[in-house]
Amino acid sequence: MARTIVDPPSGDARVLVFAPGLDNAQVIVRRLTRAGFECLTCDDARAFETHLQRDLERLGAVVLTVLAVRSGAGTVVSRFKATEPAWSALPIVLLAPPGAMGASPWPHTILLTMPTTAQQLVDVVERSLHSRGHQQLLASASADLRRAAYYDTLTGLPNRTALYDRIMTLQRERRGSHSAFAAIFVDLNDFKRINDAYGHAAGDETLRLVAAHLLSTVRATDVVARWGGDEFMILLIGTVGAEFVAETIGRLGEGMILMLQAAKDPVMVSFSVGSVEGIGPDLSPDEILALADARMYEHKNAKRRKGDT
Repeated sequence: MARTIVDPPSGDARVLVFAPGLDNAQVIVRRLTRAGFECLTCDDARAFETHLQRDLERLGAVVLTVLAVRSGAGTVVSRFKATEPAWSALPIVLLAPPGAMGASPWPHTILLTMPTTAQQLVDVVERSLHSRGHQQLLASASADLRRAAYYDTLTGLPNRTALYDRIMTLQRERRGSHSAFAAIFVDLNDFKRINDAYGHAAGDETLRLVAAHLLSTVRATDVVARWGGDEFMILLIGTVGAEFVAETIGRLGEGMILMLQAAKDPVMVSFSVGSVEGIGPDLSPDEILALADARMYEHKNAKRRKGDT
């Protein structure tokens, strides 16, 4: 009778079988498929390694015989386990000869002494799939937590925490450089007006559209982050001078004309910017951001004075 694996769900996880010699692989696969498992087989060490590299995310367990280990699978598994991603913990079921003793040769390996019944093999593979499923659930939860900690949920941009980390990483990598990167602080002028006139959903839409615009004006190697509220930060990575910073600011423009869902007419959003060029390793992230913020407010006040005349 076919089994249904639950808690955690195995999804479409496959069992990779490498068992050269006679019809060993066919016998093993027959036992496992009757129990409801999906199987892949391979004929040599090269194909085995290809499956590990190409199908890793869909592999739930690996079944090997000692002959497979002697045919090169042992070397492949040792290389794989040495660099195995922390989330992976791919279980190995090693079918050992009668009387085999000793510790498992690799982490997350189960020794199953031959001869074994179909039920014993199915039980061991099922436990392996459960273990793999738990590892993947934990990895998924960890990735979600990391994304929540480092990315802004509204715009998808890196958040302030990620920005700080990126600045400190750049300063470590480029220590000794007098012009490691440049920073541009971008503030939306009178953003409260949009929220008041059209609602917070329109405000959120505005922030997403502005984030997309900022991304479109910089290089793939640069960083655009949401500082908070209606403020954004751009890091121009590499040795860039005032001219290049000015060109980037020019591409940003004075603002954007938006067609918001809640507004019947086009809505104008203008920017105020402040920049710091030639940032080396001596300034802390707080000092860099404070300096860019101060220059942004200088720009904002200058625009206001100009508007008053």
